[in-house]
Amino acid sequence: MARCAEKFYSLGPVKERALEIEEKNEQLRDLLGAKKLQLQAQEFLEKFEMSWVYHDNALEGVVYTPGELMAALRPGAVAAEASLMPIVLEIRNHKAALEYVREEAKSAGKKAPALTMSQVKRIHDLLSGNTPEALAARAAAERRERSEKELAKEREKSGYRRDMPLHRTYFHEIAQPAKIPGMLEKLVDNTATADFRELHPIHQAASIQHGIIQIFPFTEHSGKVARMASNMVLLRHNFFPAVIHSIDRQRYYEAFRGTATAFRTTLMDAMENGLDNGLKYFRDLSRKYKAIN
Repeated sequence: MARCAEKFYSLGPVKERALEIEEKNEQLRDLLGAKKLQLQAQEFLEKFEMSWVYHDNALEGVVYTPGELMAALRPGAVAAEASLMPIVLEIRNHKAALEYVREEAKSAGKKAPALTMSQVKRIHDLLSGNTPEALAARAAAERRERSEKELAKEREKSGYRRDMPLHRTYFHEIAQPAKIPGMLEKLVDNTATADFRELHPIHQAASIQHGIIQIFPFTEHSGKVARMASNMVLLRHNFFPAVIHSIDRQRYYEAFRGTATAFRTTLMDAMENGLDNGLKYFRDLSRKYKAIN
């Protein structure tokens, strides 16, 4: 991966930290691409994906058990009981969003806008289960047609937020409903500008995540949409995804009371923590192999 920390321009120590993250990212990518470590790499990536789904939901206060995650993500290994199907379908919706983000990151050119409105809406639809595939899977699991009242309620959730919730997970000020479409369009349009493209990918990712959560466009899944969009930018530039651990939940929420620049530190902490854990995984494997031999 080409070095891009110079795009931070006059950001001082942040530039040095970006270089450190790039170096660790390259090391982990090299290990994952090594032929002799194919099986270990596959095992690591499977564990990473399960951790990604777990923490992304735990940040929102939804904690899945290992059994629920296995039943949803490893259907060939663990059969899901009928009582677990609603949870299994939720997790599979999340996985569908992850797969979409990965595919978009692969297919988009470097000169393409960092984010589009269609991508934001598609990520939200996938997370909400508002796709033909997800609706069919739910209908098969529930074995009944949904009432018009239920369908209307779900259609309402698929659009922008229409109220100012009194009780919510995030503490910062969020946009008034009437301002959501304009603010979100402005945020997305800004990602297509030359100035934005000149920013380091970490800065881009932080700006997008911070911006979406400040607006909080949807009644449900705004935080997840923001993190997915942010990681789509990182993946496009060959960075490993940034997974915010649930143990840092309170700090994560508090970060949105500050600026996007301040939030960038939180994102970089998550990136570095994930890379360090990944490198440790392979170091421990190496030690184990040497001990056996």
